[in-house]
Amino acid sequence: MLDDVRDKHMAKLKIAMDKLHRDVFTRSDKKTRVKFANLAEGDFVLVGTVVQRPTKLALQWRGSQQVVRVITDHVMETQELVPPYGLSTHHAYRMKMYHEGGREVTEDLIEHIAFGNGGFHVERLEEPRVAANGRYDVRVKWLGLDAEESSCEPVDNFLEDIPVVLRKWCAAHKDEDHDADMMANLGLP
Repeated sequence: MLDDVRDKHMAKLKIAMDKLHRDVFTRSDKKTRVKFANLAEGDFVLVGTVVQRPTKLALQWRGSQQVVRVITDHVMETQELVPPYGLSTHHAYRMKMYHEGGREVTEDLIEHIAFGNGGFHVERLEEPRVAANGRYDVRVKWLGLDAEESSCEPVDNFLEDIPVVLRKWCAAHKDEDHDADMMANLGLP
C-alpha cells in the first residue's frame, strides 16, 4: 500500500517536472528566436535612441542614416546623411531598415532627415533670447502658419529634434554676439 502511494506521488511529480521543463524550454526558445534586421553596408536605416519618459524608457526612431561599416553581425557603424555627417555605432536591435542601399540620396530624403518626423516643421529660426530661467529660447516661424503664430521655444528642444537645422542656423549667425553666447553655452562650434 505504501508503494502504491509513493508510485502515485512520483508519477505526479514527474508530470509536474515535465511541465516545468517544457515551460523553461519555451521561454528560452523565445529568447533565441529574437530576429535582428538583416542589414548590409550601404543600407539606409532608422536608428532608435533612448528617450526618458516620466514613467519608462522609450525609443525614438531617427534617420535616415547609412550603414558604412559592418563591425560584427549585429553591430554596425552608421553615418548621418546631412552635415555634420557624424558617425555612430549601433546594435542591430536599435536599427530598422529604411530602404536598401544602392539607391541615391535625393533632396526629398535629405529634407525629411533635416526636419524630422514631427507634425510641425520649422520655416526659419529667428532671434534668440535669454528666458527668465536663464536658458536660451529662439523665436520660430512655423511652416504653414502665420507670422503671428510664431513662438519662442527652448533651444535645447531644437538641439534634440532638428540638430541639422539648428547647426546651419548657428553657423550662419556665429558672428552675432548674442548668438555666439548661446552657441558657446550649448557647446556648438
